Amino acid sequence: MKCHKNRILFLLIAIVTMTAQVIANDYPPYVPTSKLPNSTVYLPLPPDSASSAIMTSDFAQWVWGNSIRYTERGQLASKDSKYGISRMVEIYSGILELNINEEETPAIYRLMYRAGFIASDGVSMMKIAHFRKRPFVQMNTSVWGSNDYAPTLRNSSSYPSSHAALGWGVALALAEMVPTLQDTILRRGFDYGQSRVIVGVHWQSDVDAARVCASAAIARVHNEQDYIDDLLAAREEYLRLKGLTVSDIMASYPDSKKILDPPPSTSDYTFPGDAAQYWLAKSERTGERGEQAALDASLNDDNMLASFAPLVDVPLNESEAPSIVMLLKVSKLMLSTISPNVKEGWSRQRPFRHFVDNTLLPSQESLLSNTSSYPSEHALVGWGIALILAQLMPSCQDQILKRGYDYGWSSVISGFAYPTDVHAGRVMADCALVTLRNNTIFNNLLASAQTEYAQLKAEQGVEHIVSESTKNPQAWYSLTGVIFSSRPSHPGIYIHSGQKVVIK
Repeated sequence: MKCHKNRILFLLIAIVTMTAQVIANDYPPYVPTSKLPNSTVYLPLPPDSASSAIMTSDFAQWVWGNSIRYTERGQLASKDSKYGISRMVEIYSGILELNINEEETPAIYRLMYRAGFIASDGVSMMKIAHFRKRPFVQMNTSVWGSNDYAPTLRNSSSYPSSHAALGWGVALALAEMVPTLQDTILRRGFDYGQSRVIVGVHWQSDVDAARVCASAAIARVHNEQDYIDDLLAAREEYLRLKGLTVSDIMASYPDSKKILDPPPSTSDYTFPGDAAQYWLAKSERTGERGEQAALDASLNDDNMLASFAPLVDVPLNESEAPSIVMLLKVSKLMLSTISPNVKEGWSRQRPFRHFVDNTLLPSQESLLSNTSSYPSEHALVGWGIALILAQLMPSCQDQILKRGYDYGWSSVISGFAYPTDVHAGRVMADCALVTLRNNTIFNNLLASAQTEYAQLKAEQGVEHIVSESTKNPQAWYSLTGVIFSSRPSHPGIYIHSGQKVVIK
């Protein structure tokens, strides 16, 4: 009970500290935490430290982290233990070749601050709901980070990592701001998360989950004009200070070989973790989850629409929502088109070939037999589409993101991918969206889809009011649902007895 009370106390202190920092700098969050995607819905529960197969991978990564502490990379990880805007400024001043601060680069500073903390906020619901011991506590060791304070960390949840989420959120925002530097920016954001594994205060699965939360939060705030304004202002400031034009900083898709770590080889000590999770996932092939995994194996348009249609609040078909459907089809095509480029240079034998095992779909084995499983195309496409849909329909974001998350995991269940392939696919989906959000075709399609979605929701609202007024013919209703007990005196369009009535 005492330990539980301490955790609550430290959590309250952290919240108060962060709130005070935001107020002091007058940088309010883009949206309240309650409006961000709920990580307890779309993320799996934190792995059970005693029995989960994921712990095999987590433990192997913990060993790796310990093994490089007394290297240059270990020293960098120690510096990365500093949390917040001050460390982000140190890192990205060198990459952007600017002296980033509130006085000289106020727009860039503001974007970094707000993007970082909104991404970090994305992990909070899961952290509060489920407590997980940190590696140094579980393994009874000390912390390595020069800015980590063990007594505080001991009583706060390890899953997901706030540091990793903040670092990935800042990287996504800055990469979109300056696409020509995206590979360097995204790799540094990736490394900032990995530093938490090296210093022993987070498991690898904490960091993987944090990147998912960060990309979900950044997708959500792309629906806020405040974020778009900050992004454009930061870009304009960068262009002005560097003497460049927008055309000078546009670039093609990020290079996975410059962002990701290589996949584990069969001789790598981290490979057993992938293998353990593969065999555990195979047990999910029976029943409803197995049936869904079989459906997810197809990347055709109809299957994709059918996969997400039950989770959204408007019809998802060409006759009723042509602009939304067109956005999804073109986005899926763009994501699928870059997948071969993302896989280029990686050669990883798929698990069903390595283990000489059967898959859930034998008919696809010959087609995929000689293709690399890393990164997972299904995870890239499924998570990318989920992020786009979640931005478009924030009221449905949690279930959409869960479907996108599960879409990638279906490849593991089917036997075509390892968990690390799926994690890498989601990372590259985040990176691909950096480019899509700077694509004129994509942005035009997104704008049309947003307009159509708003119209469909408005029509649904009127239909509901008409239905209610039929039940209660004595009352008058405004088009927003306000009820009048008698005929309204103000001019406008009202609904009475199931009919629209114009009062002049």
